Amino acid sequence: MEKLTPEDRQRLQRILAELEDYQTTTDLLRRQLSILASSISELSMTVETVKTIKGLKPDTEVLVPIGSDSFATTKIALTDRVITGLGANISAERSVEDAVRMLEARITELGQTMEQARQELEKLGERIEALRPEAERILEKAKE
Repeated sequence: MEKLTPEDRQRLQRILAELEDYQTTTDLLRRQLSILASSISELSMTVETVKTIKGLKPDTEVLVPIGSDSFATTKIALTDRVITGLGANISAERSVEDAVRMLEARITELGQTMEQARQELEKLGERIEALRPEAERILEKAKE
């Protein structure tokens, strides 16, 4: 490293700091994408479940999860209405059709957010790839 000029050392330090920042952001985006994919999967299963409920007759017995792989048997009183979350721990009763529309809108919104995250991840990858050759050039210069 003694062979490097002070400017090269500073540039290398800046590049390495940028690369580290980009890598941290990349890791965060990958985690966000994973969470978004899980949310979309859960919402999709919910849509299918709500549609299935619509096809049941009132008083049909179903198993309801109560936690720790345990279930309770219960009867569905209404098959044309469900209760959905509105956010901030507030829920509302809706028709099955309204619930499906709302859930599908959430899926679309999350899909758009995923696409934005993917694009940002791609841009970060391009930035990383653009900085690497310069860092490698400086490091090679240090070896000479």
